[in-house]
Amino acid sequence: MRLVFTKPVRNRIVEIRNYLAENTSFEQADLTISKLLDKADSLLEHPLRGIPEPALANLGKGYRSLITGRYKIVYYVSGDEIRITDLFDTKQHSSRMRW
Repeated sequence: MRLVFTKPVRNRIVEIRNYLAENTSFEQADLTISKLLDKADSLLEHPLRGIPEPALANLGKGYRSLITGRYKIVYYVSGDEIRITDLFDTKQHSSRMRW
């Protein structure tokens, strides 16, 4: 298995880190990103540990999600890949989500 972060997710990680660094501290930003990446890495051991995403069921890819802190990681498993397709602050408006 390998973990694949889509380009929008990689960009979102940078956005989250920059926002937290500006509004809290560099240490808090790095800690939050580290926790997010650790949670994503945990999928390599247990790829189906996340709960199914009913709002995405119609896409037929078996989307699942994990919550860590106030962030949601959305992903699906395809062959030997775990594709992380979205990562967002659960307090943001749903119209900003990227599927």
